[in-house]
Amino acid sequence: MEISLGLQSLRLLLALLLGLGTGLLYDLLRPLRRAAGIAAAAGLDALFCLLTGTGIFLFAMGAGDGKLGQWELGAALLGFLSWLHWLSPFVLPFFEKIRRLFAAGLTLCKKSIKNLFHFTKFFFQKLH
Repeated sequence: MEISLGLQSLRLLLALLLGLGTGLLYDLLRPLRRAAGIAAAAGLDALFCLLTGTGIFLFAMGAGDGKLGQWELGAALLGFLSWLHWLSPFVLPFFEKIRRLFAAGLTLCKKSIKNLFHFTKFFFQKLH
């Protein structure tokens, strides 16, 4: 049974989009990996592998006969490398700024909670 040219093109396009999505996921996790310690970075690497493997598995199960051909794998790799080469230099600084803003917000929350605890301790010590 042969597959139509339109269906083959659709599968290649979906594989390319899977590769682009993998590149996006890689760039989302990259600022977190840089800021984290070794153990946390290893956990983020494992998360990346798990999500990417799951995406490729689901894509393969949706393909004909439950297997990927070399062209689909090549298209996914092309999408991933295209993301890293052409889109990542523009998107990664944005994600890094978001991470810094989030870290600054967490630091501010931590200081506020710490000040609240100190005030509460001071206030209730004066009641006795």
